[in-house]
Amino acid sequence: MKTKMNKLILFFIIILLCSCGEKKSRVPTTETMDSGRVEVFCDSSYLFAMDSVFKMYNERYKKVELVINYVNARIATSHLLSGKTRIAIIGRDYLRDEDSLLQHFNVPDFYKMEIANDGLVFFAQADFPLDTINTNILTEHFTNHKTLQSQISLPFEPEFAIAEQNSSEYGNFVNLVCKQNKVSYLPKLLPNTDSVLEYVKRNSKAIGICYLSQVQGKFYKILRVGYNDSAGNYIPATKPPHQSFIVMGEYPYITTLRLYLQDDKKNLPFWFGAFCEKENVSVNYYQSKRLVPLYATYKLDDQRRPKR
Repeated sequence: MKTKMNKLILFFIIILLCSCGEKKSRVPTTETMDSGRVEVFCDSSYLFAMDSVFKMYNERYKKVELVINYVNARIATSHLLSGKTRIAIIGRDYLRDEDSLLQHFNVPDFYKMEIANDGLVFFAQADFPLDTINTNILTEHFTNHKTLQSQISLPFEPEFAIAEQNSSEYGNFVNLVCKQNKVSYLPKLLPNTDSVLEYVKRNSKAIGICYLSQVQGKFYKILRVGYNDSAGNYIPATKPPHQSFIVMGEYPYITTLRLYLQDDKKNLPFWFGAFCEKENVSVNYYQSKRLVPLYATYKLDDQRRPKR
């Protein structure tokens, strides 16, 4: 069933790409940097962070007709690739099939603005009998179907849950946790992250997968994750997933929320993107929502360094 669904999704993207020259996103005849019409396809997983930013933009630029479509990451990406929208905001990188289509159809790369970093995390109930895990165990579990109980000491085999396969959470799971390999053990797929949070709340044997910004501060245990760094050194699971470690690049599953533009031009979409990416009110709001904006200033005191 999953294979059939993936084929249907791929077919849908190919149809969109083939129609690239037929129905481009409508460009207003009159447009300035602060007036006109702009339509955005935004990753619905980040509605909680982007909705207020869009409202702040509307309050400041009243001559702009801003049309927001909250869709899953798969749909946002397909509209971008096919030229159906001038702006897409997506919380993951391209999937392997999307990247292949870009190359096959010779689609030039899009202009990107990096809004904020986040992290894909694993969480459970507060009394779950596991505090740490490592990336090798997770990859083996999901790509080679090796049970957790066969790799670590657990009184039961946990059940993993994540938002549905078109979500950016699932896309990051495939890209980062499974390293773009075939998923042989499929987590339980739920409609969205709110459903995942509720499922874990009601199931003592469940481990949820979502973004750090979505679960931090709630009554769950976020598992610490050990990993191998870029030099091949093993980094033990001593650090709790936290924004400070994302800033320092010391977490294995760092994700990025990006804004994509069809054109590298100083037009209305560009200035809208600049507002979302680096305007102070936007950056401050992202921080309040536990994201790690790329245009914020960070002053971290690394306690590991010997003091002089």
